[in-house]
Amino acid sequence: MTVKEPIAKTTEQADTDQPEDNVDQVQVNFFRRNGRIIVCLVILFVFLITPASLALLKYYKVRYLNPTPAFLVEQLAKYSLLTSGVFWFFFFGGSLGSFLNVIAWRLPRGRTLLGSSYCPGCDTKLKMRDNFPLFGWLWLKGKCRTCDMEIAGRYIIIELLAAMTIGLLAIIELFAAGSNLQSLPGQLTFSVEQFVMSPDQRLVGYFVLHSSLIALLMTAALIKLQQQVIPKSVFAFGFSLYITIAICCPHALPYTETHQEITTVEYPFASVAPMFWGLLISLCGGLVFTRLLMAKPVKENLDLLLLLMLIGTILGWQAAVISITLMALLTFLARLFYKKCSPIHVLWLAASITILTLQIWIAEWQNRLLDGGS
Repeated sequence: MTVKEPIAKTTEQADTDQPEDNVDQVQVNFFRRNGRIIVCLVILFVFLITPASLALLKYYKVRYLNPTPAFLVEQLAKYSLLTSGVFWFFFFGGSLGSFLNVIAWRLPRGRTLLGSSYCPGCDTKLKMRDNFPLFGWLWLKGKCRTCDMEIAGRYIIIELLAAMTIGLLAIIELFAAGSNLQSLPGQLTFSVEQFVMSPDQRLVGYFVLHSSLIALLMTAALIKLQQQVIPKSVFAFGFSLYITIAICCPHALPYTETHQEITTVEYPFASVAPMFWGLLISLCGGLVFTRLLMAKPVKENLDLLLLLMLIGTILGWQAAVISITLMALLTFLARLFYKKCSPIHVLWLAASITILTLQIWIAEWQNRLLDGGS
C-alpha cells in the first residue's frame, strides 16, 4: 500500500468559506497560534525521543552483560525503523482523512474528485507541502499561504480522527496478529519485524477492507454534517465492492453466522451465508431502531439503514448488532452536548469500536449468551 494516492488527490482544505460550525474556537485558535511548534514537537517525539528512549531502556536492561556502544547504536537504528513504521500507518490514516474531506465537499456538489485544491479567496492552487496531511494545516497556522484566508478547523480534526483510528487499527490487526479478529494461542505478541518480513496476507486484506468501511462511514458523517444528501453513488460503490469481495473471497468475513472463525471453513463461497445474515439482521435492527427508538418514518432514515446493511455485509450480523447498540448509546451521549447529532454522525465511531473489539464479543456470545456457556 502507498499513501501517494490520497496525497496526490489532495485535501479540499480551502474549498469552503463556511464558518467553523461545531468546532471549539478556543482550541482551534490554540492550534493556529502554536501550529509550527506542535509540528516540531511531534517530529522530535516520534523520530528522536521515542526511539532513543527505547534504545536506552534496552541498553539498561542488559547492562550486566557490559554491552558496547555499537549495541546502543544498533538498538537506536532498530527502534527508529519501528517507530517510523508505526507512524507511517498513522500518517496513512491522516492522508485518508484528507481525501475524505475532498469527497465530502466535492461529491455532493457534483464536482470531480480529480485536480488540485484551491483557495476560494485568491484562486491559488494549493501546493503539495500545503496539503501535507496533519502537518500542512498546522504549519500554515490554519490560513492560506497567499491571502491569509482562514481554513476551517474541521479539516485538521477529520485528519486527526482518521489518523488515530486507522493507526490503531493497523497496530491491532497487522502488528498484533489480528488479535481483534481471531483467538490467539498463548501470549499476545507485538512485532513490527514479523509483519515487515512475512506479512499475513489475510490480515492485510482485513485491514484494507475495514479501513475502507470506516472511511466510507466517515464520509457519510461529513456529508450529513454539511446538511447535504449522501449521493447514491456512495452506496452503489460500497455494496458492489463488498458483495463482490464476499462472493469471490471465501474468508472475506472474520466469522461465520454461527460464530466460527471463518478460516476453519474450507468450502467455496463461505462468506456468502454470513454476508446474507449480516444484511438481514442489520436491516431488521435498523428498522427497529428507526421506528421504535427514533419514531421516524423509514424514508427519513433510508441512508442510515443502507449504512448499517453495509456494516452487516462486510462484518457479519454479530458486528451489526454491536454497532447498532453502540450507535444508540453514542447518539444519546452526544446529544447531551450537541442536540442536532444524528446516528450517522457517530456510526463510524461505533463501527470502529466494533471492529477493534469484535473477538471479545464473539467469545462472549460463544461462551455465555448463545451457546449456554460451560
